[in-house]
Amino acid sequence: MTRHRHPSRLARTRDVRHGFTLIELVISLSIGIVVLAIGTSFALGTWRSQRRAKAHDTLARDARFVAMALTRDVQDAGIAFESLQDFGSLAARGDTVMTLSVPFDPSEAPTYDMAPPNPALPDPLPAGGECGVDCLRFRKDANGFRIRPGDVARLQVAAQRRLVLVTAVTDNGATVDVRIATGASLFVFPAAFSGGLAIPHSGVTIQRLVVTGWYRDAATRRLLRVDGFNADGTLRASPVAGGVEQFEARLLFTDGVERALANGINADTLDDYDRITSLVVRTRMRTDSTGAGMPTVVRRHEWRITPRNLMYERNRQL
Repeated sequence: MTRHRHPSRLARTRDVRHGFTLIELVISLSIGIVVLAIGTSFALGTWRSQRRAKAHDTLARDARFVAMALTRDVQDAGIAFESLQDFGSLAARGDTVMTLSVPFDPSEAPTYDMAPPNPALPDPLPAGGECGVDCLRFRKDANGFRIRPGDVARLQVAAQRRLVLVTAVTDNGATVDVRIATGASLFVFPAAFSGGLAIPHSGVTIQRLVVTGWYRDAATRRLLRVDGFNADGTLRASPVAGGVEQFEARLLFTDGVERALANGINADTLDDYDRITSLVVRTRMRTDSTGAGMPTVVRRHEWRITPRNLMYERNRQL
């Protein structure tokens, strides 16, 4: 006998929904995890790529700024300040660069003559000058005396040059007493009365200078620019770039040889200050802005800067 299911029972059986099976759930979760992983990996890769590109752009921008600012300062070396064999307008010492020039505001900074000392005093004068061991007396000109405390100036004694840091200026009416720091060197140049400099009764002048310097602070890996002194006698320096692992300055001379420094008092005449043609600077700059887990970006740069005034001096000697 054939048995037939009741139609209503069959309909109820078809309407019952048992949901996904365990296998279907596992497959769905696996596919979701794979899609999520692919999306996360793509997003992370894009983020890392953007940060890496930003780091490269930051380094390139910092390097361009350093190159432009350094070139501007070095190009000014020697304005109205001709290099001599033993004392030039451009100097380098490893990770330090210094330049000297005469300011124009708007005319050239004046040169002041030393006031004639008491004829009864010996010639040359005692240590220092007539007004003390750290003091020299100069005559004003028609516009007075434009050198102020904190200024750097060139002290010219016959054919000898010294840099001086002016610490005080006392007005005497027709003359001024100029006190100077008595250290043996200023930046990388001989200063004050170093080398036993004697002051004769005549042939002594003083003139304000513009001094700029660049050096690397090894402790902080920062590159700093110096443009003078603070009131307390410390260098007035401002940071230019960070992450500077190397800043090497060398000089190029007329014989085409690159040297670490100039020396105008040794027997070799090829490394004198008046034979410098260019400055060569090599840097290695690093940025850590890419964050943890990312490779540090490092770039090397080399710049060669030829001051116009030095080229003019070299051409005139030919």
